[in-house]
Amino acid sequence: MRLTDEELLELASNTGIRLLEGERLDLGCSVAFRVKLGVPCEAYVLDSPEGRDLAAKPELVGEEFLEANRRLASTAARLLSEELEPDVPKVFLHVLRGSLGYRLHEALKSVGVELCEAWIRPRYVKGGFGDHRTKVIKIVYEDFREVSRVADMECDVIVADTVATGYTLVKCLQRLSRALEKLGARLRTLVLYGFISLTGLNAVLEAAGARRAVAIAVEDFTALASNMYDMPLYGVDEAQHADTGGLRSIGGATTLEALRGLAPHYAPGMDQPGDWSERQPLLHAGDALERGDIAGHLRRSLEALRRLWRLTRTVPWYRPWMDQVYRARERGLSEALARLGYGR
Repeated sequence: MRLTDEELLELASNTGIRLLEGERLDLGCSVAFRVKLGVPCEAYVLDSPEGRDLAAKPELVGEEFLEANRRLASTAARLLSEELEPDVPKVFLHVLRGSLGYRLHEALKSVGVELCEAWIRPRYVKGGFGDHRTKVIKIVYEDFREVSRVADMECDVIVADTVATGYTLVKCLQRLSRALEKLGARLRTLVLYGFISLTGLNAVLEAAGARRAVAIAVEDFTALASNMYDMPLYGVDEAQHADTGGLRSIGGATTLEALRGLAPHYAPGMDQPGDWSERQPLLHAGDALERGDIAGHLRRSLEALRRLWRLTRTVPWYRPWMDQVYRARERGLSEALARLGYGR
Protein backbone atom coordinates (compact mmCIF):
# COMPACT_ATOMS: atom_id res chain seq x y z
CA MET A 1 0.00 0.00 0.00
CA ARG A 2 1.21 3.48 -0.88
CA LEU A 3 -0.17 6.71 0.52
CA THR A 4 0.01 9.90 -1.47
CA ASP A 5 1.80 12.90 -0.02
CA GLU A 6 -1.57 14.62 0.08
CA GLU A 7 -2.92 11.82 2.29
CA LEU A 8 0.16 11.97 4.51
CA LEU A 9 -0.06 15.73 4.94
CA GLU A 10 -3.73 15.41 5.84
CA LEU A 11 -2.88 12.66 8.34
CA ALA A 12 -0.20 14.79 9.97
CA SER A 13 -2.47 17.81 10.19
CA ASN A 14 -5.36 15.84 11.69
CA THR A 15 -3.39 13.81 14.23
CA GLY A 16 -0.78 16.29 15.41
CA ILE A 17 2.28 14.77 13.75
CA ARG A 18 4.93 17.47 13.48
CA LEU A 19 6.64 17.30 10.09
CA LEU A 20 10.30 18.25 10.26
CA GLU A 21 12.56 19.67 7.60
CA GLY A 22 16.07 18.30 7.58
CA GLU A 23 19.32 17.78 5.76
CA ARG A 24 19.29 14.35 4.13
CA LEU A 25 22.34 12.14 4.74
CA ASP A 26 22.56 8.96 2.67
CA LEU A 27 23.92 6.00 4.64
CA GLY A 28 23.70 3.09 2.24
CA CYS A 29 20.27 1.49 2.57
CA SER A 30 19.36 3.94 5.32
CA VAL A 31 18.88 7.69 5.51
CA ALA A 32 19.49 10.08 8.39
CA PHE A 33 17.85 13.49 8.54
CA ARG A 34 19.53 16.23 10.55
CA VAL A 35 16.48 18.03 11.94
CA LYS A 36 15.76 21.04 14.12
CA LEU A 37 13.58 20.32 17.13
CA GLY A 38 14.06 23.62 18.92
CA VAL A 39 16.02 21.99 21.75
CA PRO A 40 19.75 22.25 22.58
CA CYS A 41 20.66 19.08 20.77
CA GLU A 42 21.90 17.85 17.40
CA ALA A 43 18.91 15.75 16.39
CA TYR A 44 18.65 13.05 13.74
CA VAL A 45 15.80 10.90 12.47
CA LEU A 46 17.18 7.57 11.25
CA ASP A 47 14.98 6.00 8.56
CA SER A 48 15.57 2.48 7.26
CA PRO A 49 13.69 -0.73 6.44
CA GLU A 50 14.84 -2.20 9.76
CA GLY A 51 13.73 0.86 11.70
CA ARG A 52 10.29 0.74 10.10
CA ASP A 53 9.94 -2.94 10.97
CA LEU A 54 10.98 -2.37 14.59
CA ALA A 55 8.60 0.58 14.97
CA ALA A 56 5.59 -0.79 13.13
CA LYS A 57 5.71 -4.56 13.59
CA PRO A 58 5.37 -5.75 17.19
CA GLU A 59 5.42 -9.29 15.80
CA LEU A 60 9.16 -8.85 15.17
CA VAL A 61 10.71 -10.69 18.13
CA GLY A 62 13.52 -13.02 19.12
CA GLU A 63 16.56 -13.50 16.91
CA GLU A 64 14.91 -11.65 14.00
CA PHE A 65 14.40 -8.68 16.30
CA LEU A 66 18.07 -8.72 17.30
CA GLU A 67 19.23 -9.03 13.70
CA ALA A 68 17.12 -6.03 12.65
CA ASN A 69 18.68 -4.07 15.49
CA ARG A 70 22.18 -5.12 14.44
CA ARG A 71 21.65 -3.88 10.90
CA LEU A 72 20.11 -0.62 12.08
CA ALA A 73 22.84 -0.04 14.66
CA SER A 74 25.54 -0.46 12.02
CA THR A 75 24.06 2.57 10.26
CA ALA A 76 23.90 4.57 13.47
CA ALA A 77 27.51 3.64 14.25
CA ARG A 78 28.58 4.87 10.84
CA LEU A 79 26.88 8.20 11.53
CA LEU A 80 28.35 8.52 15.02
CA SER A 81 31.86 7.64 13.91
CA GLU A 82 31.71 10.75 11.72
CA GLU A 83 30.07 12.99 14.32
CA LEU A 84 32.19 12.23 17.40
CA GLU A 85 35.81 13.20 17.94
CA PRO A 86 37.93 10.03 17.76
CA ASP A 87 40.41 11.10 20.43
CA VAL A 88 37.80 11.68 23.14
CA PRO A 89 37.30 8.54 25.32
CA LYS A 90 33.83 7.05 25.21
CA VAL A 91 31.78 5.57 28.03
CA PHE A 92 28.91 3.34 26.89
CA LEU A 93 26.18 3.13 29.55
CA HIS A 94 24.13 -0.07 29.39
CA VAL A 95 20.74 0.42 31.05
CA LEU A 96 19.65 -3.09 31.97
CA ARG A 97 17.70 -5.08 31.13
CA GLY A 98 16.58 -3.96 27.71
CA SER A 99 19.14 -1.58 26.26
CA LEU A 100 21.54 -4.22 24.94
CA GLY A 101 18.86 -5.14 22.41
CA TYR A 102 19.72 -2.01 20.42
CA ARG A 103 23.16 -3.60 19.66
CA LEU A 104 24.80 -0.19 19.24
CA HIS A 105 27.78 -1.16 21.42
CA GLU A 106 28.58 -4.04 19.06
CA ALA A 107 28.22 -1.85 15.99
CA LEU A 108 30.52 0.84 17.38
CA LYS A 109 33.19 -1.71 18.24
CA SER A 110 32.95 -3.15 14.73
CA VAL A 111 33.91 0.23 13.23
CA GLY A 112 36.86 0.61 15.58
CA VAL A 113 35.37 2.73 18.37
CA GLU A 114 36.89 1.80 21.72
CA LEU A 115 34.38 1.79 24.58
CA CYS A 116 34.57 1.83 28.36
CA GLU A 117 31.41 -0.08 29.27
CA ALA A 118 29.33 0.78 32.32
CA TRP A 119 26.34 -1.22 33.52
CA ILE A 120 23.34 -0.18 35.60
CA ARG A 121 19.97 -1.70 36.35
CA PRO A 122 17.10 0.49 37.53
CA ARG A 123 13.90 -1.06 38.83
CA TYR A 124 10.52 0.55 39.41
CA VAL A 125 9.48 0.20 43.04
CA LYS A 126 6.19 1.96 42.31
CA GLY A 127 4.55 2.13 38.91
CA GLY A 128 6.36 0.21 36.22
CA PHE A 129 5.07 -2.02 33.49
CA GLY A 130 2.59 -0.24 31.27
CA ASP A 131 2.26 2.80 33.54
CA HIS A 132 5.04 5.18 34.52
CA ARG A 133 2.88 7.87 36.14
CA THR A 134 3.94 6.84 39.64
CA LYS A 135 7.71 6.98 39.52
CA VAL A 136 9.85 5.49 42.26
CA ILE A 137 13.05 3.92 40.97
CA LYS A 138 15.71 1.95 42.79
CA ILE A 139 19.13 1.12 41.34
CA VAL A 140 19.57 -2.60 42.04
CA TYR A 141 22.85 -3.22 40.17
CA GLU A 142 25.77 -1.25 38.84
CA ASP A 143 29.24 -1.98 37.52
CA PHE A 144 31.34 1.09 36.75
CA ARG A 145 34.76 -0.55 37.00
CA GLU A 146 35.82 0.27 33.43
CA VAL A 147 34.99 3.95 33.94
CA SER A 148 38.27 4.34 35.85
CA ARG A 149 39.97 4.42 32.44
CA VAL A 150 38.66 7.97 31.85
CA ALA A 151 39.93 9.43 35.14
CA ASP A 152 40.87 13.12 34.88
CA MET A 153 39.68 13.32 31.26
CA GLU A 154 36.76 14.67 29.29
CA CYS A 155 34.62 11.86 27.91
CA ASP A 156 31.60 11.21 25.75
CA VAL A 157 28.75 9.16 27.21
CA ILE A 158 26.70 7.03 24.81
CA VAL A 159 23.35 5.49 25.73
CA ALA A 160 21.20 3.25 23.54
CA ASP A 161 17.85 2.98 25.27
CA THR A 162 14.14 3.62 25.06
CA VAL A 163 13.47 7.09 26.48
CA ALA A 164 9.80 7.64 27.38
CA THR A 165 9.57 10.16 30.24
CA GLY A 166 13.35 10.24 30.56
CA TYR A 167 12.98 9.77 34.31
CA THR A 168 14.77 6.42 34.44
CA LEU A 169 17.65 7.57 32.27
CA VAL A 170 18.07 10.76 34.29
CA LYS A 171 18.47 8.68 37.46
CA CYS A 172 21.01 6.42 35.74
CA LEU A 173 22.98 9.34 34.33
CA GLN A 174 23.05 11.02 37.73
CA ARG A 175 24.55 7.85 39.20
CA LEU A 176 27.16 7.71 36.44
CA SER A 177 27.87 11.42 36.80
CA ARG A 178 28.75 10.97 40.47
CA ALA A 179 31.17 8.19 39.55
CA LEU A 180 32.79 10.41 36.91
CA GLU A 181 33.11 13.30 39.35
CA LYS A 182 34.93 11.11 41.86
CA LEU A 183 37.42 10.27 39.11
CA GLY A 184 37.87 13.88 38.06
CA ALA A 185 36.27 13.08 34.68
CA ARG A 186 33.98 15.49 32.85
CA LEU A 187 31.11 14.89 30.44
CA ARG A 188 31.73 16.38 27.01
CA THR A 189 29.10 14.93 24.64
CA LEU A 190 25.98 12.95 25.53
CA VAL A 191 24.69 10.64 22.79
CA LEU A 192 21.19 9.14 22.87
CA TYR A 193 20.05 6.47 20.41
CA GLY A 194 16.81 4.53 20.20
CA PHE A 195 13.10 5.21 20.50
CA ILE A 196 13.00 8.66 22.07
CA SER A 197 9.96 10.73 22.99
CA LEU A 198 10.00 14.50 22.69
CA THR A 199 9.09 14.72 26.39
CA GLY A 200 11.87 12.38 27.44
CA LEU A 201 14.48 14.08 25.30
CA ASN A 202 13.78 17.44 26.92
CA ALA A 203 13.95 15.95 30.42
CA VAL A 204 17.29 14.23 29.78
CA LEU A 205 18.88 17.26 28.13
CA GLU A 206 17.83 19.51 31.00
CA ALA A 207 19.27 17.19 33.62
CA ALA A 208 22.46 16.04 31.89
CA GLY A 209 24.25 19.37 31.54
CA ALA A 210 26.48 18.12 28.72
CA ARG A 211 28.45 20.60 26.65
CA ARG A 212 27.05 18.93 23.55
CA ALA A 213 24.22 16.48 22.94
CA VAL A 214 23.38 14.24 19.98
CA ALA A 215 20.08 12.34 19.68
CA ILE A 216 19.42 9.73 16.99
CA ALA A 217 15.77 8.65 16.95
CA VAL A 218 14.56 5.51 15.22
CA GLU A 219 12.06 6.74 12.58
CA ASP A 220 10.57 9.56 14.69
CA PHE A 221 10.70 11.44 17.96
CA THR A 222 7.66 9.82 19.47
CA ALA A 223 4.59 11.16 21.17
CA LEU A 224 4.03 10.07 24.78
CA ALA A 225 0.69 8.80 26.01
CA SER A 226 -0.84 9.90 29.31
CA ASN A 227 0.31 6.68 31.02
CA MET A 228 3.86 7.99 30.44
CA TYR A 229 4.71 4.65 28.83
CA ASP A 230 3.25 4.19 25.34
CA MET A 231 5.24 5.90 22.58
CA PRO A 232 3.13 6.09 19.41
CA LEU A 233 3.95 7.74 16.12
CA TYR A 234 0.38 9.01 16.23
CA GLY A 235 -3.03 7.85 17.33
CA VAL A 236 -5.62 7.81 20.08
CA ASP A 237 -4.25 8.10 23.62
CA GLU A 238 -5.74 4.84 24.83
CA ALA A 239 -4.66 5.35 28.43
CA GLN A 240 -6.55 8.62 28.66
CA HIS A 241 -9.61 7.03 27.07
CA ALA A 242 -9.49 4.29 29.71
CA ASP A 243 -9.32 6.92 32.48
CA THR A 244 -11.78 9.52 31.21
CA GLY A 245 -13.60 8.16 28.18
CA GLY A 246 -12.17 10.99 26.07
CA LEU A 247 -10.63 10.58 22.64
CA ARG A 248 -7.43 12.60 22.51
CA SER A 249 -5.14 12.26 19.51
CA ILE A 250 -1.38 12.62 19.91
CA GLY A 251 1.47 12.77 17.41
CA GLY A 252 5.25 12.71 17.37
CA ALA A 253 7.73 14.41 15.05
CA THR A 254 9.34 13.06 11.89
CA THR A 255 10.10 13.89 8.28
CA LEU A 256 7.69 13.43 5.41
CA GLU A 257 10.01 10.88 3.82
CA ALA A 258 10.17 8.77 6.97
CA LEU A 259 6.40 9.03 7.39
CA ARG A 260 5.96 7.93 3.79
CA GLY A 261 7.71 4.65 4.56
CA LEU A 262 6.28 4.04 8.03
CA ALA A 263 2.61 5.05 7.88
CA PRO A 264 1.47 2.22 5.54
CA HIS A 265 2.65 -0.35 8.11
CA TYR A 266 2.05 1.37 11.45
CA ALA A 267 -1.21 0.71 13.31
CA PRO A 268 -2.33 4.04 14.83
CA GLY A 269 -1.82 4.33 18.57
CA MET A 270 0.50 1.37 19.01
CA ASP A 271 3.51 1.69 21.27
CA GLN A 272 6.43 1.60 18.81
CA PRO A 273 9.11 0.00 21.01
CA GLY A 274 6.53 -2.25 22.64
CA ASP A 275 7.81 -4.33 25.54
CA TRP A 276 11.38 -3.78 24.35
CA SER A 277 12.98 -6.10 26.90
CA GLU A 278 10.43 -8.82 26.37
CA ARG A 279 10.94 -8.87 22.59
CA GLN A 280 14.43 -10.27 23.25
CA PRO A 281 15.22 -13.96 23.79
CA LEU A 282 17.76 -13.42 26.57
CA LEU A 283 18.33 -10.45 28.88
CA HIS A 284 21.32 -9.31 30.93
CA ALA A 285 19.80 -8.48 34.33
CA GLY A 286 23.03 -7.55 36.08
CA ASP A 287 23.98 -10.55 38.17
CA ALA A 288 21.99 -13.05 36.10
CA LEU A 289 20.52 -13.78 32.69
CA GLU A 290 16.75 -13.85 32.22
CA ARG A 291 14.52 -14.94 29.37
CA GLY A 292 12.39 -12.32 27.68
CA ASP A 293 8.64 -12.86 27.92
CA ILE A 294 8.11 -12.96 24.16
CA ALA A 295 4.70 -14.61 24.45
CA GLY A 296 3.55 -11.96 26.92
CA HIS A 297 4.68 -9.17 24.61
CA LEU A 298 2.87 -10.69 21.63
CA ARG A 299 -0.36 -11.28 23.55
CA ARG A 300 -0.41 -7.82 25.11
CA SER A 301 0.33 -6.25 21.73
CA LEU A 302 -2.51 -8.15 20.12
CA GLU A 303 -4.94 -7.08 22.84
CA ALA A 304 -3.83 -3.44 22.57
CA LEU A 305 -4.06 -3.55 18.78
CA ARG A 306 -7.68 -4.73 18.88
CA ARG A 307 -8.66 -2.10 21.44
CA LEU A 308 -7.02 0.66 19.39
CA TRP A 309 -8.64 -0.60 16.20
CA ARG A 310 -12.07 -0.16 17.75
CA LEU A 311 -11.22 3.31 19.08
CA THR A 312 -9.61 4.52 15.87
CA ARG A 313 -12.74 3.78 13.86
CA THR A 314 -14.59 6.36 16.00
CA VAL A 315 -12.29 9.37 15.49
CA PRO A 316 -12.70 11.99 12.73
CA TRP A 317 -9.32 11.27 11.11
CA TYR A 318 -10.03 7.56 10.64
CA ARG A 319 -9.64 6.40 7.04
CA PRO A 320 -10.56 2.98 5.57
CA TRP A 321 -6.92 2.18 4.64
CA MET A 322 -6.15 2.00 8.36
CA ASP A 323 -8.21 -1.20 8.59
CA GLN A 324 -5.76 -2.80 6.18
CA VAL A 325 -2.86 -1.87 8.48
CA TYR A 326 -4.57 -3.16 11.62
CA ARG A 327 -5.50 -6.37 9.82
CA ALA A 328 -1.89 -6.93 8.72
CA ARG A 329 -0.56 -6.39 12.23
CA GLU A 330 -3.25 -8.64 13.72
CA ARG A 331 -2.28 -11.37 11.27
CA GLY A 332 1.43 -10.88 12.00
CA LEU A 333 0.96 -11.13 15.76
CA SER A 334 -1.34 -14.16 15.50
CA GLU A 335 1.09 -15.93 13.18
CA ALA A 336 4.04 -15.15 15.46
CA LEU A 337 2.21 -16.64 18.43
CA ALA A 338 1.35 -19.76 16.45
CA ARG A 339 4.84 -20.10 14.93
CA LEU A 340 6.49 -19.88 18.33
CA GLY A 341 4.09 -22.41 19.79
CA TYR A 342 2.30 -20.03 22.12
CA GLY A 343 -1.17 -20.25 20.60
CA ARG A 344 -3.40 -17.18 20.35
